[in-house]
Amino acid sequence: MDQAQLEILTSKFLIGGLIFIRILGMMAAAPVFRSVAINAKVKVFLAAVMALIMTNVYAESQPVIEFDVFNVSVIALKEFFFGVLIGFSANMVFFAARFAGGLIDMEMGYNTSMLFDPTNINPTLVGEFKDLITLMLFFFINGHHYLIESLHASFHIVPISKFFISDITVRHLTAMMVTVFVLAMKFAAPVLVALFSANLSLALLARVAPQTNIFILSFQVKIIVGLSMLLLSLPIMVYIIKWALENFQSQTLEIIMSLNPVNVA
Repeated sequence: MDQAQLEILTSKFLIGGLIFIRILGMMAAAPVFRSVAINAKVKVFLAAVMALIMTNVYAESQPVIEFDVFNVSVIALKEFFFGVLIGFSANMVFFAARFAGGLIDMEMGYNTSMLFDPTNINPTLVGEFKDLITLMLFFFINGHHYLIESLHASFHIVPISKFFISDITVRHLTAMMVTVFVLAMKFAAPVLVALFSANLSLALLARVAPQTNIFILSFQVKIIVGLSMLLLSLPIMVYIIKWALENFQSQTLEIIMSLNPVNVA
C-alpha cells in the first residue's frame, strides 16, 4: 500500500467518523431516537450502520480532510452540533405538547405539587398524554423517515467541511421558538377556556351561596370540566398536531438550507 492509498483510506475513515458523529447528534435530540426506552448500545449500533451506508454514498463527494487533531476536533464538534440542531428542530412540536399539558395540569390541579416542591421533576399527566398523541401522529406521517431523509439531504446541502450560521438561521430558530409557545396555547386553549369559565361560575356561586365550601368543590369541578373538554377537543387537537408536525418538517429543511453560505447568497 503506497502513500496515496493510505491518505485516501485515512480521509475516508475520518469522513465516516464525522458522519457517525452527526448521526449521533441527531439521535441525541430527535424524537423517538432520544427516548431513554431505547438502549444506548442500540442507538450506537443504528448510528454505526447508517454511518457505514452514508459513508459509501458520500465519501467521494465530501472534501478531503487532513489528519490534524485540532482541525478534526473542531469539525467533530461542528458535526455533533449540526446533528443536534436537526433533531432539536424536529422536536419542537413535542415540546409544545408537553408545555400545553403542563399548563392544563396546573389549572386542573394535577401538577399542584410543584407549587410546594419546585424541584419535583415528575412528568405531567396531560403532558404525557399529549406527548403520546404527538408521537403516534409522528409515526403516522412517517416523521422518523423524514428525519433520516433530512439527515441524508444535509450531507448534500452542508458538506462536512462547511458550516455557516447566518441571520436567516437565527431568524428561523427564533421563529420556531415563538411558534412553540403559540402551538402550546392552541393545544391548551379549549381546556383553559373551559376551566376559566368553571372558575368564574364557582366565584359567582360563592357570592350567591357563601355557606358552600367552594374550595373543596372546585377540585371535583375542575377535574370533570377539564377531562370533558379534553375529550371533546381531541379531534381538533389531533388536526393541529398533524398540521404542526408537517409544518415543522419543512422548517427543518429550511434551517438546513440556511446553514450553507452558498444557499444564503
